[in-house]
Amino acid sequence: MPPDEPPCAPAPPPRPGPARQAAEPLAWWTALLAVYLALVPAISPTEITVGALTAAVGAAAAVAARRVLLTTGTARPPGSGREPAAGRDASRRPVAPVRLLPPLARLPAQIVADTARITVGGATGGHWTTPAAPPGPAGRGAATLLMSTSPGTYVGGVDPERGLLRVHRLTGPSPFERSLRRAGLIDDPPAQGPREGGPR
Repeated sequence: MPPDEPPCAPAPPPRPGPARQAAEPLAWWTALLAVYLALVPAISPTEITVGALTAAVGAAAAVAARRVLLTTGTARPPGSGREPAAGRDASRRPVAPVRLLPPLARLPAQIVADTARITVGGATGGHWTTPAAPPGPAGRGAATLLMSTSPGTYVGGVDPERGLLRVHRLTGPSPFERSLRRAGLIDDPPAQGPREGGPR
């Protein structure tokens, strides 16, 4: 019998061709330019030039944000010496973008509620908490962005080695935060993580 051979690592997915890579920024640029020209009172060569440049900047930012926040690959080469973030189970997978739809649908109402609460009661007080984010930069980026979008919460620090977020919130867990937990974007920290506490 032939000697056992080590299992081969799965081949990486093929990179999209140049035409497909250019399609996304071109689509963003076209949409942003159309919106810009729809908002100006009169279309002129100057407005078209300014709109084209502004749309190019916005398209580049949109593509970069999409790649950072929605990339799902987090595999590391074998023997890299890096354990999964926060020592969590290696079988935990990144959060699929479709699972963020329920939290995003709840976000506008949460922004209105937090804004009204801050307007009436002020933004003083609150407490710090330490949730865990999914593995990989995409999960940490999405968790940081969404946890800071609502006026009632703010991510004040990130521990990328352990996958922990340092979050200040004015009240207890909001419906939006509970929705993020159900989606798997944030979770309770491991037992060895920092305890809750901090300035009040």
